[in-house]
Amino acid sequence: MKRTMRTQQVFSAQSTSIANRARRMAALLLTAVLAVLALSHSASAQCPPGWVPGIGTPGISGTSVSAIAVLPGGDVIVGGLFTTAGGVAAANIARYNPTTGAWSALGAGTSSNVFEIAVLPDGDLIVGGAFTTAGGVAANRIARYNPNTGVWSALGAGTSGGTNAVNALAVLPGGDVIAAGGFTSAGGVAANFIARVNPTTNVWSALGAGTSASVNALAVLPNGNVIVGGNFSTAGGVTAARIARYNPTTGVWSAMGAGMNSTVLSLAVLPGGDVIVGGNFTTAGGIAANFVARYYPLSNSWTPLDATLGTNNLVNALVVVPGGDVIAGGTFTNAGGVAVNRIARYNATTGLWSALGAGVNNTVNALAVMPGTDVFVGGGFTAANGAAANFVARYSPGAPPPIITVQPVPVVSCPSGVAMFRVGTTLDEPAGPPTYQWRKDGVAINTIANPSAATATLALSDVQDADLGSYTCAVNYPCGGAGALSDAATLSFVADQCGSADFDGDGDAGTDLDIETFFRVLGGGSC
Repeated sequence: MKRTMRTQQVFSAQSTSIANRARRMAALLLTAVLAVLALSHSASAQCPPGWVPGIGTPGISGTSVSAIAVLPGGDVIVGGLFTTAGGVAAANIARYNPTTGAWSALGAGTSSNVFEIAVLPDGDLIVGGAFTTAGGVAANRIARYNPNTGVWSALGAGTSGGTNAVNALAVLPGGDVIAAGGFTSAGGVAANFIARVNPTTNVWSALGAGTSASVNALAVLPNGNVIVGGNFSTAGGVTAARIARYNPTTGVWSAMGAGMNSTVLSLAVLPGGDVIVGGNFTTAGGIAANFVARYYPLSNSWTPLDATLGTNNLVNALVVVPGGDVIAGGTFTNAGGVAVNRIARYNATTGLWSALGAGVNNTVNALAVMPGTDVFVGGGFTAANGAAANFVARYSPGAPPPIITVQPVPVVSCPSGVAMFRVGTTLDEPAGPPTYQWRKDGVAINTIANPSAATATLALSDVQDADLGSYTCAVNYPCGGAGALSDAATLSFVADQCGSADFDGDGDAGTDLDIETFFRVLGGGSC
């Protein structure tokens, strides 16, 4: 039964007074909570980009480092042409423990230069180079090493002799290995500069007609196709200027547009599947691109990496760090118009290059990402960032982008009501507590006027028309680096029942159901 008009008016006035008091109390509570939140996120994580001191001392003694790989447990394997690592006798290949800083030999090592190292799914290593023995075992330019047992083994008859080394390795999704270099036979099978081996059976097979000249670099796309780069003019009988694509399932080779006008030395695959290519070329796909370029597999097209068309000298090594940035190494001293010393960082989103401090004082040949974000660097240098670093060094590019696990959701409020938006990030943040900056319609909210705009929870009290709109949150680390932007969530007014005593929205104000609804939602400050 409905109440009288007088009763309805009295209830409406009382409910308005109660609601106003509730909103004031909610605002006070929010202020206190936000002060705690602000304090809890005030600590700064110490994760600025920079070179890690001491990694290259005493480092390597020899000629250079040409290959780096990282084991599943985090230890680093370094290969090249050297006799000691960290003061320990090590023939051309060694193991480094980043936790203890200790170096160790891989048995008797190899008899000559190591040019490439790949890690199998089971954690074993495939090592390629110019050697004829590995761990004292006859192994023609390619061998397998078990890090747990320390045992070396040959991969069948290996590859053909002379100076025809194995320059590049790639592990296919099923575990088979593609080996490439300067050879013309592999496992006793005719194979022009590239071949496939099953590391369990040691059975080798050719990749069709192979390539017409040496191969220097390999990379596997997300779909399992292989990008092959080198000095050749045909691949699988198809005209392909120094770079080509191979489908391991169908055995089909295909050209990558007009290719390059000179040698390809390095390859890296971005998270979205695009390929960064480095080398000695000045055109890619028929367009100007100095020593480095980007290839789009979906459109089979090329672009330079930046407006100034790349670097001023060779790009020998490329690696993608968490967040999608690329670290490039080689002999260059300028990248994208920025002065750098043989190593630089490229942002694939903005197209901008940046220096890695003072860089290194000689050639960079190899790069590998360690667990987390740090990059292990190898080459012919003796100093990194001005400090002694014999052929090896370690660079920290800063924290990866935060991962947003909880997105803000749309909010419907009454005029003069309270609205809250929230984001959540991964619990185990590698760089400490992230920072937050809420935005309305793309514009940063003043954090002095509203401190909650710098926390994971944005609170708005006394909501007015000017507050309505789209809200997002930029999440970053205090030390900088790549950030993450949340999804957009709207703030809007609920229609009709706002400002009335029709709390359950059924069109009748001041009923028993309205009273029950009012007290049920009072704590939330909703209509």
